[in-house]
Amino acid sequence: MELGEIAVVEHPSERQLYAEQKPRAQDLLGRSRNRIHQVFGYLTGEMKEYGEWMKNKPLMVQLVDWILRGTSQVMFVNNPLSGLIILVGIFIQTPWWMLTGCTGMTVSTLTALALSQDRSAIAAGLHGYNGILVGLLMATFSDKGDYYWWLLPPVAVISMACPILSSALGSIFSKWDLPVFTLPFNIAVTLYFAATGHYNPFFPTTLIKPVASVPNITWSAINVPLLLQSIPVGVGQVYGCENPWSGGIFLVALLISSPLICLHAAIGSTVGMFAALSIASPFDSIYLGLHNYNCALACIAIGGMFYALTWQTHLLALACALFCAYSGAALANALSVLGLPLCTWPFCFSALLFLLINSGNPAIYKIPLCKVTYPEANRIYYLRMKRRASESRREEQKRKEQKPSGDSKTSTGGTPLCTPKNRHAYCYNIHRAKASADHVTLLGNWQREGSNTAKGHNINMENSVDVKIETKGERKPIKQNPLNKAGKRVCRAAGYITGDMKEFGAWLKDKPLMIQFIDWVLRGISQVMFVNNPLSGLIVVAGFLVQNPWWTLTGCLGTVVATLTALILGQERSAIAAGLYGYNGVLVGLLMAVFSAKGDYHWWLLLPVALVSMTCPVFTSALGSVFCKWDLPVFTLPFNLALTLYLAASGSHNFFFPTTVIQPATATPNITWTDAEMPMLLQSIPVGVGQVYGCNNPWTGGIFLIALFISSPLICLHAAIGSAVGMLAALSLATPFSKIYSGLWGYNSSLSCVAIGGMFYAFTWQTHLLAIACALFSAYLGATVTNMMSVFGVPSGTWSFCLSALTFLLITTNNSAIYKLPLSKVTYPEANRAYYLKIKKHQRSCCEV
Repeated sequence: MELGEIAVVEHPSERQLYAEQKPRAQDLLGRSRNRIHQVFGYLTGEMKEYGEWMKNKPLMVQLVDWILRGTSQVMFVNNPLSGLIILVGIFIQTPWWMLTGCTGMTVSTLTALALSQDRSAIAAGLHGYNGILVGLLMATFSDKGDYYWWLLPPVAVISMACPILSSALGSIFSKWDLPVFTLPFNIAVTLYFAATGHYNPFFPTTLIKPVASVPNITWSAINVPLLLQSIPVGVGQVYGCENPWSGGIFLVALLISSPLICLHAAIGSTVGMFAALSIASPFDSIYLGLHNYNCALACIAIGGMFYALTWQTHLLALACALFCAYSGAALANALSVLGLPLCTWPFCFSALLFLLINSGNPAIYKIPLCKVTYPEANRIYYLRMKRRASESRREEQKRKEQKPSGDSKTSTGGTPLCTPKNRHAYCYNIHRAKASADHVTLLGNWQREGSNTAKGHNINMENSVDVKIETKGERKPIKQNPLNKAGKRVCRAAGYITGDMKEFGAWLKDKPLMIQFIDWVLRGISQVMFVNNPLSGLIVVAGFLVQNPWWTLTGCLGTVVATLTALILGQERSAIAAGLYGYNGVLVGLLMAVFSAKGDYHWWLLLPVALVSMTCPVFTSALGSVFCKWDLPVFTLPFNLALTLYLAASGSHNFFFPTTVIQPATATPNITWTDAEMPMLLQSIPVGVGQVYGCNNPWTGGIFLIALFISSPLICLHAAIGSAVGMLAALSLATPFSKIYSGLWGYNSSLSCVAIGGMFYAFTWQTHLLAIACALFSAYLGATVTNMMSVFGVPSGTWSFCLSALTFLLITTNNSAIYKLPLSKVTYPEANRAYYLKIKKHQRSCCEV
């Protein structure tokens, strides 16, 4: 290069020749490369140029393009060439299925046109892909076999429902910017199968029976080539095809449009295969890919389709695929009781759940729905947004640096350090680590008005600095009674260990993370009973040890894993510190040990305990995104969902992790009222409180009540009242005494009574009565839920508490005494009441002015 420069200087004629020859060679390579890219660009991705070219063609020609795009949209591909290749794969499987699938697709697309749906969505095949699945699966599960021509009318009718369901669900899901996925297909086909069934004379369906015995698994009989073959077969099962050649053709179709989609489809199918082996599924079902197809779809959706592809979202896609596999096993067992196929319910449930996660990690970036195309283009969009954000930050920094110092006078007023807009309440007491400015001022005024009670002092500990500053010039030496001083000291000392121990939490902030983590775990253990107090958590752990050391180990493991998962997912640190991401984990660990048929110290149980506990923060974040629209807490819904899915997936016939057999009532219980023992009935009150954690030891229940009393006497009182109400409700329904004595009727009522009686409503005599009513409602609802869920062989968990408390929190009333606290202001009943009284006094003073 240097010699060339010398030659150019000495020989101007050679300079021109050199300058001309080099660009010619580069231009030739560049042009050929550009032409290849251009040709591939016409066929790969979403074939946008081809779509533009089709716009001025006759409607029938456009309809063919829409149908082909709809065929590929099942796998998130908007490409007519891919759709054509997929139709070839379906034809290889069976021509009859291709006919029914195309019928469903055509009818669904035409119905969307008739309903005047968005033309761009129709052109992208978004109103057709559910139709093709309807046609394929109705033919697959038809007991009449192939070429039963009378099946085409119901295929057409059911396919017509898909655009209606898509439009309706889209109206709902748009609130959270979520896609509808294959939910319209699931709803339509499930309703069809439930309406017809195996014994229908016109349209009988394949008979589906639940598992009735432990499968006979011989691990030496496993066929590795068939296992590997199950990966493309699993991809083919998305369309109901079990032919490995069809699955391979589908992978080629995906590769043409997007290599990343093809990669994640294969990875998801592989994850599903390994998950099926881990729960000892019969080999035949694994070879058929029945455990894989939902995982393939879930892995694609999270791995670059709706999240921008980064290594973090790639791992998240693997986690979603694994969760989808296990939830699929649970839903398959549950739906088999009703004689219904699984369809793609697990995929929809898993993908929507993971898309609702709120994370502080910038690498987990959810693409706006209107910008979603295919993974490669989505990543480019993400990188462009990231670059723009960094440039805007740099420009803002430059403006701040270049800002004249004279402007500082105009900015001395400042902005509020904390405003309601800056506060995001994922759960009920997230603000415990971040007190808002208006709450500080309000409570500071109250303290200056002279309230010196123990609970008032505990609430205002953090505000004492404000009070001293504001009254510094007015303070005068006042002689105080020694008894007064002693009383204040006792109140101050009690304030350090009661309530939510805010001072202790603030003291821990600069301590090593490991010490803070222990505090978070203890707070999470006590948060099950709405208590944010590490001392109470420690006492509750002591109660666990009295009940069963093995349960203590599994419960603590669940709390630790759930808290760590929340940290990894970048959830809000203040909520983690308050234990709001750990309490569902402790319940998962405890109840998985309680319902294990292997007994205590089955060490392999720790593995599923850890895995299931990892799902709790995911559930919490997703449900928090939904419930924040109504300012509601998530309660123990994450625990209920996680435990129910685990118990439904494993069941009493599982080879590795069998669970306790739960059967519905089949005979009238023999009740003799003279056999009722009053001491045992009274003992059922603390036992009912203990059953919140699955413990039936009365001493453990008593220890739990002590832990509650230390933090909040009102919580302790309502827990006991709720348990007593549950016991009386059980007697009113002639429940067997053994169930009453074991506290199974008390724990849901106890939680409901605490939630309504001062926790989320300010404590007044009206809300106290409302809490008792909620406890009674929860008890009767618990009986309903128990009877219904026993049909599926799963326990009722705390479903009735969640449903009851959420129902009562959604009440609207004009009674000012029934005051629902903002979620960001909830702490513990005594502080909640103080806040309510101050708000009430403030409103009264405003009215007088």
